[in-house]
Amino acid sequence: MTGFDLQSILDAYGGPPMAGDAAHLNPRFLDLLRLTGFDRRFVGGEGAVLFDERGDRYIDAIGGYACLSVGRRHPVVHDALEQALRIAPPTLVQFEVPPLAVALADRLKRFVNRPEDRVFFVNSGTEAVEAAMKIARAATGRAGFAHWSNAFHGLTFGALSLNGATWLRRGFEPLVPGCHEVPFGDLDALRRTLADESIAAFFFEPIQGKGVIEHAAGVLRDVAEICRATGTLLVADEVQTGLGRTGSALASDQDGVQPDLVCLSKALSAGMVPVGAVLGRAGIFDRVFDSIERSVVHSSTFRENPLAMTAGLAVLQVLDDERLVERSATLGGRLADGLRALAAREPGIRAVRGRGLMIGVELDPRAMAFDLPGFGSRTPTLVAQAVCLRLLAEHRVLVQSTAKSSAVVKIVPPLVLEDADADRIVEVFAATLADLRRGRGAGLRGLLDMLHRAPDVVLRESLR
Repeated sequence: MTGFDLQSILDAYGGPPMAGDAAHLNPRFLDLLRLTGFDRRFVGGEGAVLFDERGDRYIDAIGGYACLSVGRRHPVVHDALEQALRIAPPTLVQFEVPPLAVALADRLKRFVNRPEDRVFFVNSGTEAVEAAMKIARAATGRAGFAHWSNAFHGLTFGALSLNGATWLRRGFEPLVPGCHEVPFGDLDALRRTLADESIAAFFFEPIQGKGVIEHAAGVLRDVAEICRATGTLLVADEVQTGLGRTGSALASDQDGVQPDLVCLSKALSAGMVPVGAVLGRAGIFDRVFDSIERSVVHSSTFRENPLAMTAGLAVLQVLDDERLVERSATLGGRLADGLRALAAREPGIRAVRGRGLMIGVELDPRAMAFDLPGFGSRTPTLVAQAVCLRLLAEHRVLVQSTAKSSAVVKIVPPLVLEDADADRIVEVFAATLADLRRGRGAGLRGLLDMLHRAPDVVLRESLR
């Protein structure tokens, strides 16, 4: 019998991404990679850095969309997963209480200081939101949901129904009925929405991922009070902000809020094995799973598999042992202070927002001499993407543009980012903005270089 040879598969399929490769998956995604400059092959990574096939080193300030809190190839995580393959109990027995799931639930509750909660494990952040929607409906007997404008809670059907981006919903509607969008931060509108007591739960991100938008001081405490007064469950979507990203175990703690349900994922996975969780008050869970018959009314095939539970346990240990929550606060402060100092002398930066290592840099297209006739509301998107492209191509730094019609560049690196690399991010931002600001012609050439990377039809669709 011939043995399995992963290296030979990588050798056969691991070259630069080509149209033939994408034809097996999603050809239009390759067009997007070409448009954004990511049509290159990364072959290695460690900590907060990546290496391409030529050996060039990149600072990864995307961090797997904030999944890679402990970085790539962390030895503790790798060793833990290897141990799981050797000695973990049988997987997917299904009719059992897996010891690793018990261990992760216990340690996770202690890590986020919610010791009396119940935990329901899932496979992703969007699945955590879906589970929270079902739990909220069953626990309250109400059908409706509410969320802020500009919200992002995932892309499966239920989670998409709580999404503030019309372009992501287009083509999939009608979605789940009874989902109400409330203008961001508008407490009077929230009171009106919840007044008839038909809303099961209000979902919020402590910091909105699209644009890195923070609530005004005290708003979330008022939201919690409005929810309590109307019997509405308060659900914190901490899929991106949780487990140290903002400098605390839960970002909602920083706002003085104790949600009824908390959705987690991303960091818990170490970027290795999909895993997520819903934590909630015992009384809420017990109103859903309230009998032997109803003990199985919600489930998920792979949700408590040994590799996922082991990954979560290893991540929590690394976060504790290396004090990465505290590091996120201090290093994030250093990075944000550097960017704010740059903003004080750089007219191209309008604002620097965020907490810990979740930072948004809002650019000012007009100050950068970008007022492109005919592009209208799309100009901010183009400017942000031009900056991202220049940072990648010229300086080997990966960042992301966060949303359509937004000039925000988002920085969410692994929490193990080196101090020198944090300083480097500030330096290359300064160099990039100065370069783009040298003249309208030079800036336009950078934009046109980006725009010509994909067919016209892709460009039109990407800028809708």
